[in-house]
Amino acid sequence: MSHNSIIAGLDIGTTRVSQVIARVNDEGEIDVIGVGEEPCQGLRRGVIVDIDEVASAIATANKRATRMAGVNTRNVFVGVPVIRVSCATSHGMTATSGDDWRVTALDVKQALDAASVLAVPPDREIISVLPQEYIVDGLGGIQDPEGMTGIRLEVNARVITGQVAILENMAESVERAGLSIEGRILEPVAVAQAILTDEQTHRGAMLVDIGGQITQVVAFYEGTPIQFLCVPVGGVHITNDIAIGMKIPFEEAERIKQRSAFHEENDKDKDEFIQDIIDARLREIIELIESETREVRGNGLVPCGVFFAGAGSFAPGTSELASEILDLPAQIGKSHAVSLPKGIEPHRLSQVALGIARHVAGDSRFLLARESQPSAFRRALLSVRGWFDEFIKDFF
Repeated sequence: MSHNSIIAGLDIGTTRVSQVIARVNDEGEIDVIGVGEEPCQGLRRGVIVDIDEVASAIATANKRATRMAGVNTRNVFVGVPVIRVSCATSHGMTATSGDDWRVTALDVKQALDAASVLAVPPDREIISVLPQEYIVDGLGGIQDPEGMTGIRLEVNARVITGQVAILENMAESVERAGLSIEGRILEPVAVAQAILTDEQTHRGAMLVDIGGQITQVVAFYEGTPIQFLCVPVGGVHITNDIAIGMKIPFEEAERIKQRSAFHEENDKDKDEFIQDIIDARLREIIELIESETREVRGNGLVPCGVFFAGAGSFAPGTSELASEILDLPAQIGKSHAVSLPKGIEPHRLSQVALGIARHVAGDSRFLLARESQPSAFRRALLSVRGWFDEFIKDFF
C-alpha cells in the first residue's frame, strides 16, 4: 500500500475527537479503512483550553484508527473551526511549465502560493487559500485549469487567516499526541465536501454544521465559499435545556435527545414537551443565522437552499423550522456514500474527518506537496549528513 494513498483526517470537536483514515483508490475516491474517536472535555466553544486533555484524546483516537486500518500514520490533516477567522482577496500569477505550455498541478500550486504572499498581522496566520477563479492567458472564469494550454496562469483567491494563539494551541496538542500536521482545512468546508455536490456548490448553497458548543455556517456560490459564520450555540445547549426543563441529569438528557433524534420516544405528551424545548433552542440558532446571512440570501446566491450537518441537526423539525425562518429549502444533509469498515455506521461517522479525507483526495495541491517531500530514508540520510557536516566544521 503506497504511503501517498493514505490520508488521515482529524476532527478536534468540542465534545469528542475523531479520526478517519482513508485510502485513495484507483478511481481517485476514498475508502475508509480506519475510524477512531474519544470523548474530550478540553475545548470550550471550539477553542482549546486544556492542551493535555486534547492531546490525550487525539492520541487515543489515533491509536484506535490506526489499529483498525492496519497502518501506522503519524501525519494528519486537521480541521480548523471558523472562529475569529478573517478573509481577504488576493491575486497570484505564474508562468506555465508543462510540455506544450499545458498547465500542470505544479503551476496551480505556484499560482496559489503567489496569492498567499500578502501582509498578515503578527497575531494572525494563513489557514487556507481558496481559489475563486483561474485565468489562463487573460481568459477567466476557469475552475480547473489543469491540462489547459497557455503561457500565463493567474488566480483570484480568498485568503483565510486565523488567530495565531488558536492555531498554535491546536498544533501543540497534535504534537504532544505524537503526530504532525500535514495540512489544515476549514471545518465547514470539509463538511461540505462530505455532503454537498459540485452542482450545489456552484449553483449556490448554504451548509449549517451544528456541533457540540458551536454552529458553523458556510455559503457557497460558483464553487467557492462566499461567507463564513460561527454561532456560539450548539447541541450541548439543547441537552442543557432538556436537563433543566425535565429536572434530570445531563447524561440522561443527552440520551433522551438522542432517542428523540431517531424517533425512539413513545410517550406523546413527553415527546411534545421535549420537542418544544428543542424547538426553542433551534429557533435561537437559526434566527442568529438569519440575521447574519440576509445579504447572500436576499441576493439569491443560495438557490439550492440550506443543508444541515452535525449531531445537533438530527433533532426532529430542524429542516421545517429552518425553511420557515430562512425562507429557503432546507434539509438534513447526508454524507456521500463511501466504503466503510465492517460495523461502522455511516451516521456515527465524523463528517468533518470524512470531509477532510475527501477534500485532500480531490485537491492535487496536497498530494503534490506530499510527493515533493523526501522519503523517510532520504530524510534520515539528510539528517545524518547535516550532523556529519556540523561535526567536520567543529573538528576543523
